[in-house]
Amino acid sequence: MKEVTSKLFREEYQVSSAQKTDHVLNKIAERHELLAVLPHDRAEEYSSTLLVVNRTKHWLIIDEVNPDIGNRRLENGAPFFIIGRFEGVFVGFQSRLVERIDHEGYGALRIAYPEVIYYLQRRNFFRVTVAPGDLSAVEVQRRGAKPLHGQCHDISVNGMRLLVPSTLDYALTVGEYIPLVRFSLEDVELAVEAEVRFVGPLRDTKTRQPMRQLGIQFLNMAPGFEQRLQQYVQRRDRELLRDARR
Repeated sequence: MKEVTSKLFREEYQVSSAQKTDHVLNKIAERHELLAVLPHDRAEEYSSTLLVVNRTKHWLIIDEVNPDIGNRRLENGAPFFIIGRFEGVFVGFQSRLVERIDHEGYGALRIAYPEVIYYLQRRNFFRVTVAPGDLSAVEVQRRGAKPLHGQCHDISVNGMRLLVPSTLDYALTVGEYIPLVRFSLEDVELAVEAEVRFVGPLRDTKTRQPMRQLGIQFLNMAPGFEQRLQQYVQRRDRELLRDARR
């Protein structure tokens, strides 16, 4: 959820229409969508559901959060984030606790109606296969080990999956920090830090240097890097959808 939070609360994703905001909140309540409740000053994440939306009185009612300690954490009056889904799209807003109440015989929280909600397009998290010639060989620089050169299979705004040769010095591990990933996307050279999120088994072990699948998540992306990936992923997604309809 931290990954979503870092991208969702941006001006470009704001919903400006009060009617749209009310519509989305009511649909989340009707469908009993699970909510993530994230205090500003803590790493914890709690869960809840939206019960009542009252735009006129400027409040919402959510179920008491789980685990219970979260209810006490919210009593300090500090703002917190709430993230849910609407038709598969991440929706988020900031609120604060007004009071703890009893709602239909159960504990609940009355919270402030959000001034604005944020609506993150699903395609920002889609992975798309790379078209031939769009992306060069990927260089993966490692600490204390020889660099790897692999081929990208698919990519999203947040990371990529690639095939790399088996390491001959130090084994790849989940959680390993990668100080530099470098590649060219449509003839524009890009570089970023990353973290290993998935290490697949070796393929075709009878070859001299078998390959394995590697999943990485990009870290500390520069705005220009992220924007270029976003543009590519969105355009490539449209291409794939168009080809699928033929």
